Amino acid sequence: MDKWETAVVVADALSAQVLLGRLLSEGVTARVQSDTALLGVARQCRIQVPPDMMHRARWVLWQTRFSEDELASLATGAAPADETAP
Repeated sequence: MDKWETAVVVADALSAQVLLGRLLSEGVTARVQSDTALLGVARQCRIQVPPDMMHRARWVLWQTRFSEDELASLATGAAPADETAP
């Protein structure tokens, strides 16, 4: 499989890994491509899929629609900010 298309672009590796996991759990072949390999560096990450899976990938991503707090919570295991308030 040598042809990949970008389904979505996110601003950090943690969000990319969460979305990649979601796609894979729904049977969508996917990979993350980023502009740097350095850990801890803010980076742009592209979630890529084969062309024949693009429609399914976009549908899964549309269904997912996480907020930034939810993505951080999923990536770190911490409770979202609105759930920690008394």
